[in-house]
Amino acid sequence: MDWTTEQILGLAPDQFTLRAGRGLANPKKWIALHQADDIIWGIHPNGRSKTGETAVYLPTFTTRCTCKSRKSPCRHSLALLQLWQQQAHKFTSHSKSKTISAWIQREKMGQYASIGPQAQDLAQLKAGLHALELWLLDMVRHGLARLPERPKTYWDTMAHRLVDAQAVLLAQTVRKIAQIPKKQPNWPEQLLQEVGRLFLIVQGFRNFDQLPLTTQTDLQTAVGWLPTFLPTATHQTDHWLVLGRQQIDVGNHVRHLTWLWGQQTKTIAQLIVQTRQQQPEGIWLPTNTNWLGTLKFAPSNWPQIASRHGQLQESTAAAVPPRGFATVREAAQAYTQALAANPWLVHFPILLNQVQPRLTEAGWRIEDGTGTWLPLPEKFSFGWQLMALAGGSPSLRLFGVWNGRFLQPLSINQNNQWLDIHIWQGVK
Repeated sequence: MDWTTEQILGLAPDQFTLRAGRGLANPKKWIALHQADDIIWGIHPNGRSKTGETAVYLPTFTTRCTCKSRKSPCRHSLALLQLWQQQAHKFTSHSKSKTISAWIQREKMGQYASIGPQAQDLAQLKAGLHALELWLLDMVRHGLARLPERPKTYWDTMAHRLVDAQAVLLAQTVRKIAQIPKKQPNWPEQLLQEVGRLFLIVQGFRNFDQLPLTTQTDLQTAVGWLPTFLPTATHQTDHWLVLGRQQIDVGNHVRHLTWLWGQQTKTIAQLIVQTRQQQPEGIWLPTNTNWLGTLKFAPSNWPQIASRHGQLQESTAAAVPPRGFATVREAAQAYTQALAANPWLVHFPILLNQVQPRLTEAGWRIEDGTGTWLPLPEKFSFGWQLMALAGGSPSLRLFGVWNGRFLQPLSINQNNQWLDIHIWQGVK
């Protein structure tokens, strides 16, 4: 394993897990460290008189832990990877347990639980969307001026109704709308934009049965369903460079988004791994690693969501630099085209060349040499670090995801290496 500590820590879902993972990367804090063939595992204390077991399947870097953490990968998985990277001689040869052997067999068979057909009840979803439509019409009918006075229950009742209808992402949107009148100076514009998107989704499902498969899939993705991959799905074999990673809570699940750049096909893929909370396991691809394999793409009017077709193998081939947008305006034009094809698009990947951060009264933003800019998230934490790296000129190569309101930076390119931004608070 030729990963750096920064790449391993970049897998951490948050700063707490990152720091805890660093603290556990000490052989003295483990009861035993073992290896056998292509797997490593460790035994660690886990509560009163109990032990936990953490394992990593090295060919695909799949992790599994019994700690029941709500974070995935958990601190034990991060620590075990660091120990293997830094002190592999501490791992002793040992026969695999029946539990680990069964888990490895499932991995070799490629039985990935991250994405696949869903058993949601479409009728139940449509009923929830009908309730949402009436709620939106009532909101507009009574006027926006009174919204800041609405109690919390006004928003929570509708959000809970959407959760029951298995439209988790729409429930999150309703809760986000509840905060707009209180936080944004131009809140009516922000609110109408979100309301318009919700209403567009409702209208799409009214004619769901008459829509082509690609549009049906885009609608299902917009409400939070994972797409179904058909045998006729488009397959692409390539060397895939990991540009960045995200994590999103979706109900009782955690959705991990890994953004890949196909170096021959010149395409970006959004690889999704979905895990249950309190079940810390999954396949993790660190930023700036290169993987050879085949992905299959979900049907869409703007295809980007993909799933593995077989295993991905880490490649030693030199990475081909991904192309990016020369200006913010060029990126905005591409986003407009994507939105015209898929009006419900949630995430749009953007790789910007020659940009720099700038702090304004409204917050941080990223701008190119022409002065055209995109806003960064509210309370963005790493503006000063980006400014220091830019050195006062638009010199950064930055990869992020645009959600229609702001750009979420995920990684930057330094010395031809893509580096996670979110670990800057935890790496010394």
